[in-house]
Amino acid sequence: MVRITEVTNAEDVRRAQVLLREFTPHQREHYVEQLDTVIRYFDLPAYEKEVSDLHAYYPPPRGCVLLATDHEEAAGVICLRPMDEETCEMKRLFVPIAHRRKGIAQALCATLIDTARQKGYTTMRLDTGAFMTEPQALYRKLGFTYMPVPESVSEELRAQLVFMQLHL
Repeated sequence: MVRITEVTNAEDVRRAQVLLREFTPHQREHYVEQLDTVIRYFDLPAYEKEVSDLHAYYPPPRGCVLLATDHEEAAGVICLRPMDEETCEMKRLFVPIAHRRKGIAQALCATLIDTARQKGYTTMRLDTGAFMTEPQALYRKLGFTYMPVPESVSEELRAQLVFMQLHL
């Protein structure tokens, strides 16, 4: 049975960190043809700093980390980052291959969307690789639409990323 809970205790933080540390090697292995983009997107020292201090990057009460468990085994993670009072960002959705095709990614996204609404956000944004067609299909199914690339995105990544948003 899959359960999704907000990460609040040290053990759940540790379990979320384990999954998030599996995320970048997975991306490098799974998207070999887009490895240059994956390497540019993930600044590994900055990413490790983020994973090491999740509550600093996804600070409660406006941000959070959700952990999915399947029969008590860590099966997925997703994060909510505040951008401003009305806008938040979905970050770091990851479900290990062993737990895929069980609806966990969709359940994590849906729970995060509900959580964002409860926290008073009116817009949720995300970015993903242009080559990541499966996640984009999931996001469209959940009601996300494409949006222009923000000006702050580096020129080298503009063509490799897509940006989406959902009005909550």
